[in-house]
Amino acid sequence: MTELKCKSCGYEGLNRFLELGNIPPVNAFIPENEIAFEKAYPLNLAYCPHCFLVQLEQIVPPEDLFRNYLHLSAGSQTNVKHLKEVADYLSTKMGIDTTKKVLEIGSNDGTLLAFFKQHTQNVVGVDPALNLKKVNEELGIDYVAEFFNTSTASKIAKEKGKFDLIVALNVIPHTPDNIDLLKAARIVLRDTGTLVMEGVYALETILNGEFDTIYHEHVYTFSLHSLLSTFRMAGLRVVDVERISTQGGSLRVFAMKEEHAVPVSSSVTELLKKEKEAGFANEELYTSVGKKVTEYKARLRELLETEKKTHGKLIGLGAPARGVVIMNYCSITPDDVDYIIDDTPLKIGKVAPGVHIPVKSWDALSSSDEKTFLLLSWNYKDHLVSKLQQRVKKGRVIIPFPKLEVISFG
Repeated sequence: MTELKCKSCGYEGLNRFLELGNIPPVNAFIPENEIAFEKAYPLNLAYCPHCFLVQLEQIVPPEDLFRNYLHLSAGSQTNVKHLKEVADYLSTKMGIDTTKKVLEIGSNDGTLLAFFKQHTQNVVGVDPALNLKKVNEELGIDYVAEFFNTSTASKIAKEKGKFDLIVALNVIPHTPDNIDLLKAARIVLRDTGTLVMEGVYALETILNGEFDTIYHEHVYTFSLHSLLSTFRMAGLRVVDVERISTQGGSLRVFAMKEEHAVPVSSSVTELLKKEKEAGFANEELYTSVGKKVTEYKARLRELLETEKKTHGKLIGLGAPARGVVIMNYCSITPDDVDYIIDDTPLKIGKVAPGVHIPVKSWDALSSSDEKTFLLLSWNYKDHLVSKLQQRVKKGRVIIPFPKLEVISFG
């Protein structure tokens, strides 16, 4: 059922500006014999003309997306490196020592909290993925296998107390009732505590024509303006913001309880000014996205056909959520890509959602064949191309974003 009201401010009358078709949940990699049972859902994007929050029109039930989750934080060494940097940076910036308590919302396989444990043993992870409970226990992490909401938060506050730092990396954009999640964070946050979130930045990604961060898990794509509105409704104030490079362009936001917040930093006012100058409130910025995305599909399809004529079917590099979106929207099938290489054990031996291209390990590569590779994990370009060059003598790599291009090596 299509949601006509803004899921944040409640304004009636969302404006649809992009249709990507029917796509299965992008992390639902399945065995080949389960293809007949695969479910796909409409992926249409709209914006609210009142608070300018970019959001999905239709929400897939979170139970169908997150209870058996196949995306692992430790699945990419580049991501592991980022998470270590986050833990060290926030521990220094927020003064985390052995007396402080840290809670992570959407803690996944415990990679980030394991790094925080180098600073304090008082860490708790909350995540609905039942299949990751054992992994966390092996790391010695106190893991609550539940969706984080006001009910769960009340139990945690009663049983474990309140926290100095709450971290939510790419979680708030995933949560349909994100205001309830933020109210839940407020329940378990100490009066002097800070909530830190990261999320894809609308003005650097989708509003620039980069559609591959749009999938059913990503209910929202925020601008700073829309974030301020959402946090305010939960009694939280954004006091600082940083622009970071992850996910093709993201925001790292620091928030505190409204009544205990420190003065707002100049970085917040400066970014708000830049958003106004970029025209975030102008309808034309949103309506132009559809044309950009349609033109992109035509250019990528043309490039794939050219490479296939020269070197045969391509090989995919990486099987991330963003890659599944690219393949489904651009109608990339096993006729175009022979197989996909990925490091994630839970994906190897299965097929990619919607397009049903098999996922294999790096051992499947032959060093003698000159092939063209489609870099689906383009945000890890340097790491993956370097790893490829160690195994394959000569080849070409299509880089989908931020600029569609082909590079050669060997």
